[in-house]
Amino acid sequence: MSLRLPALLAASLIAAAGCARKPSAPVNAVPAAPPLTAWPEGRTAPLTITDTLVLTIPLQYERSAIEDAHGPRSPFAGVAGHTEARFDFFLPDFSGYTLQNYRRESDPNKVEVVYLHAGNAHEAEPDAPGEYPPNMLKRALAEYLNAKDYKDQYGLRCYQGRERSARLTCYGRRDEAANEDIMLTTLQPPYAPEAFPQVQARYFSTRYGGVRIAWRTHVGNLPRWHEIDAQIWKFIDAWNVAQQPGDAGGGLAGL
Repeated sequence: MSLRLPALLAASLIAAAGCARKPSAPVNAVPAAPPLTAWPEGRTAPLTITDTLVLTIPLQYERSAIEDAHGPRSPFAGVAGHTEARFDFFLPDFSGYTLQNYRRESDPNKVEVVYLHAGNAHEAEPDAPGEYPPNMLKRALAEYLNAKDYKDQYGLRCYQGRERSARLTCYGRRDEAANEDIMLTTLQPPYAPEAFPQVQARYFSTRYGGVRIAWRTHVGNLPRWHEIDAQIWKFIDAWNVAQQPGDAGGGLAGL
């Protein structure tokens, strides 16, 4: 019996040593990607909004261009048919994301285009449902706004509700040449200490066959609403790669 003890002890020591040994790395392990030193460059895959509006958005305006410090990816790759676009930019100079500002969820300088998608071409008809501003204002005045309780500011007429509150509904001309208006909601001070008060716009435009658009930003940027809205359309026009009627070249073929 005693002769077996040394052998058992040796076996135990070998087993213990085996348990303590670190497992070897997989042969085909992929090395970790180096940390990003700049925001990814490039553009998203073409995103079809309408037949005459196909966007390729620079990745600097796409928060989803990076994820957990990995490389760029197109959030729209593989999408078929008409779909929706979203993008963000920053005041005061309408710049895009950096490795610093994307970490700030509640940045008062950020403008978020919440959606841009195709609308019903008939939305601009009188009394039609939808988000055409003249029709929205008419419904709002009939249902909950006080037509006699308003103030004019920043080129907008801002109405109180029939039940007074911190919320205002504002209306004004956004594009004189296109004869198009805008409808926004905003808040008045005082604000709760933890609040992030916003101004939000949404409307239907007849451009590009009819699109709906919504954007939002901090209420402190309300004085710049017209400049912000105009810049959004500058981006849309610049990023459009659809071949327009009568256009013999360009379009997607130019990518």
